[in-house]
Amino acid sequence: MKRLIVGISGASGAIYGVRLLQVLRDVTDIETHLVMSQAARQTLSLETDFSLREVQALA
Repeated sequence: MKRLIVGISGASGAIYGVRLLQVLRDVTDIETHLVMSQAARQTLSLETDFSLREVQALA
């Protein structure tokens, strides 16, 4: 099994990290982990309808 760390920073575009996690969730031989900065958490709430818990659950 391959492991992949997805990092989301405070830059605009947090939805791309979320979408990547959604796509990778269906790939059986990849284990994902998530790292988010505090600024990313703010950007996530401003730019998407996803909660922090929802995104964490994708990893």
